[in-house]
Amino acid sequence: MTESSGSRRVETGLARFTLVSLAVTFPAETWVSLPYGLSHPFYLVDLIAMILLFWGAWRSLRARPRSSPAILCAAYGWAASNGWRATFGRISALAEGEALDHGPAEAWVVGAASAIALGSFVLSLVLVVRRAAPSGD
Repeated sequence: MTESSGSRRVETGLARFTLVSLAVTFPAETWVSLPYGLSHPFYLVDLIAMILLFWGAWRSLRARPRSSPAILCAAYGWAASNGWRATFGRISALAEGEALDHGPAEAWVVGAASAIALGSFVLSLVLVVRRAAPSGD
């Protein structure tokens, strides 16, 4: 197995993981956002992330056998940065004694999802760098 075929296999796995995650995340995020309205800015930021993630995964899988991790990388960068903000917003609220809509578990779920997004961003960034590297390296 060459390095590029190994990278392509990892990219395919990440793209498939992304689509499966979106099948859970999209309805869950939409449901918990309904009380605030689907035009709420925080939901719109999440919706943009989900659209970018879908587009990146779809583009990656459609590019086969070539590699195409760039859009997926950008999408995970967007999702991870938004997740970071959301996680620490909840931690800050809890530290100030505020109640979260779904209790302290909300902070744990958002934090775990943010950590997964950050890990996926790092992985996709490695894939982008490998793809861009000259074949002699």
